[in-house]
Amino acid sequence: MISEKASKLAFILSKIPIHVWGKIIEKEPEWQMKELIDRFGFGKFAVVMVAAGLNDFQLKGKAEVAYWPRLRKILEKTPRDLKELENTLAGFYSNERLPTLKLKRLKRFLSSNLATRLWKSDPEEVAGNFISIWYELAATMKQSRNAKTIAFAMKCLGIALLMAGVSDFDFEKIPIPVDYRVKTFTERIGVRVESDDDVRTFWNEVLDDLRKHIPVNMIHLDSLIWQIGTLSKTEIVDYFVKLGLESVGEELAEVVEK
Repeated sequence: MISEKASKLAFILSKIPIHVWGKIIEKEPEWQMKELIDRFGFGKFAVVMVAAGLNDFQLKGKAEVAYWPRLRKILEKTPRDLKELENTLAGFYSNERLPTLKLKRLKRFLSSNLATRLWKSDPEEVAGNFISIWYELAATMKQSRNAKTIAFAMKCLGIALLMAGVSDFDFEKIPIPVDYRVKTFTERIGVRVESDDDVRTFWNEVLDDLRKHIPVNMIHLDSLIWQIGTLSKTEIVDYFVKLGLESVGEELAEVVEK
């Protein structure tokens, strides 16, 4: 049974038109990579997005400044194969926080059968096998399917599909990536959070109810919550003013308790 809080939040969010949800995704840091998709081709670009998503943690600054723009800059040359891509990205991750761990994760993914298949894939193939890719990615990285980095890497792959103009893929089963901003916002609206599972359960409830009104998935919802997670009430209203939805911002700000 859906909680009253989740139902109320879903009702407010249902007032956001689907085209505005699209604009929200385009405000995500990962969208800064879009200029590469035509030059690389979808398959190579998909591998880049998943690899970057798997290592998007413990950054040196905000993702929209210190991570995605820098990755885009070092990928000016189209890699000929997975080994060349690994060498290029290794230079980047060797200077990041936790370099040993990130280089190991990079090598594990790029040397996998999954990366080899994605390299040669097209959008329709990836869309049709999206859930099985999620399962295989978790197995490849030896992590839980619900782990934040696995869920986020799948979000990056989903965004790559959206950039390619493909939206017909199943993201419903993939949970929200629980990071600091998402967890903080969940607590700010009065949800009792004792574990990451509490966060996932709540947003799954919101999404289930929201989908009765509008065809969105967890990529849309996570994009919004991540962007407004630590904003003040006034900043939340301003965020929605820029989207032409001041009243939605005001209603959402009222739900925020602190």
